[in-house]
Amino acid sequence: MSNLIQNIETFFDNAATWGAGLPQFVLVPLIMILAIVGTTLIVGLVIGLIRLIFGQKAIDFIKSIPQRLESTTNGLNHSPNKQ
Repeated sequence: MSNLIQNIETFFDNAATWGAGLPQFVLVPLIMILAIVGTTLIVGLVIGLIRLIFGQKAIDFIKSIPQRLESTTNGLNHSPNKQ
């Protein structure tokens, strides 16, 4: 376990050293691209985990949440008891 932590620490130290030598106009887009790829990867893994544990119905429910919220909001805005 300690060896794994040392390898991870060495990786980030090397990445920091490499990144310090890059100019700003290269570093900013690189960080943005890495953030997008990382976010996409994490969301994909979470959705896969939800699908594995709860099945496809859970994914369908999560995807329908915006539509449910919109219909709830429309119902509140058009209620006859509006004051």
